[in-house]
Amino acid sequence: MNIRKNFLLVALALTATLNCMAQLTSNGFYRFHNVQENHYISLANDKFSYQFLFGTVSNGLSNLKDHTETIKPLLLDAADMYMKSDIHLVEDDECVDPSTILYLSKYSGSKYNIIAQGTSLLTLTTGNYVASVRLYFDDLYTTVSSSGNTGNNYTASINIAASGVENISYNSLAFAFGKSMFLEMAKLGNRFFVDNAGIFAIAESSNTNNAKWQIERVNHFNVKPEVEYGGKYYTTLYVPFAFQLSTGVEKAYVVSAINADGTLEIVEYANGATVPAGTAVILECSSNEASDCQLIPSGTPIYTAPDATAQSAPTSSTSSNYSGTNLLKGNYFCNQDAPYSYGKYSSNGVVTDTLNLQNYTARTNKMYKIGITPSSGKLGFVKATGTAMPANKAWIEYDGTAELVLPIENVTLKGDITGDGEVNVSDVTTLVDYILEKDPSPCVESACDVNENGVVNVGDVTSLVDIILNKN
Repeated sequence: MNIRKNFLLVALALTATLNCMAQLTSNGFYRFHNVQENHYISLANDKFSYQFLFGTVSNGLSNLKDHTETIKPLLLDAADMYMKSDIHLVEDDECVDPSTILYLSKYSGSKYNIIAQGTSLLTLTTGNYVASVRLYFDDLYTTVSSSGNTGNNYTASINIAASGVENISYNSLAFAFGKSMFLEMAKLGNRFFVDNAGIFAIAESSNTNNAKWQIERVNHFNVKPEVEYGGKYYTTLYVPFAFQLSTGVEKAYVVSAINADGTLEIVEYANGATVPAGTAVILECSSNEASDCQLIPSGTPIYTAPDATAQSAPTSSTSSNYSGTNLLKGNYFCNQDAPYSYGKYSSNGVVTDTLNLQNYTARTNKMYKIGITPSSGKLGFVKATGTAMPANKAWIEYDGTAELVLPIENVTLKGDITGDGEVNVSDVTTLVDYILEKDPSPCVESACDVNENGVVNVGDVTSLVDIILNKN
């Protein structure tokens, strides 16, 4: 039953909906912040499955009919399991995690559809469960509740229930007798969303502070650069919504081709331009501080549309509004939670099983992420490490052996270790600290090899001093 995603993004939604009432005046991008625990809602997965709940946990609707009191708590526990996997609570005061940015689309009155990470609340809560009797779950929008609000703090709940029942067997008499009963069995009641010490959870009560949330309008979000090259700072980004390059983010690039020698051909977006929704890009920044590197979200995100015939969890949309060739790829999820334990009904009573809800793109030898190439020391793409590719980042799949190099010049002034445009005694101090592994900042690492012999040591300090004294 779509109690699944229903709970899931429902949760998202709901929680979202919470403070909506006070500050939500139009469609747009928002973040949802728990008042007490200082965590933000993050959509980390999209695995919630009502087919699993009623087909596996209940072991069929007939069992739900005959063992309601035993099975209903199992359904709620399983829904909670899915939510803990699909919805994470994160500390993100810098607003650098795109999974915390939710688009609220008003349906009517106080009902909203919540769109995030290539999917939506309505998508996740629309579908059917197929058995001898089919339950339909659709139009499950989030409804804002203002009960118990204080100032800008709100709580929210959702009433989980099937929207219809259809007989798909030949036993029409039994169906007619049991239709209202099945609808009643599909009601799980109101549940409030809480921040349980950093773990997303549902509760029957909204009386505690961890059930109170604030909604924050997202006028811009920040990016944290990963790589320094030539006095500039670089990272990659993959989000389902369009965004404008703003303060500190000077350029964005897509990769249109790979030449035989590994040189990458790129298409550039300049500061002030808008990158289309769903476009994986390289970002060039003037600062390595996230607060200096801002992007402005716009438009409506790309997401998977609801499908009333769906019998399993829908996957997020991976489409893009970019019209040209772009070899950069990405994914929206990198959930590596450990397997969850859940109870399911059987003829022998309740038994325990486990379910692996991990959702990520596994790394292969073909995957390259942004970095400094090992041989040429240039900005490009290097083989990724680890087991999974990170969420909301971009990479290239490449079968060749050449180094993947971006056609971006290193324009750093020779000897400018601090990257401030001048070569003086502060560069010497910084270089010495770097050699002694004191982690100086700011420090342009690519400028530290002053004598360009491939190693950084005291010889580079001598060469730097000669530059300052005009001996070189």
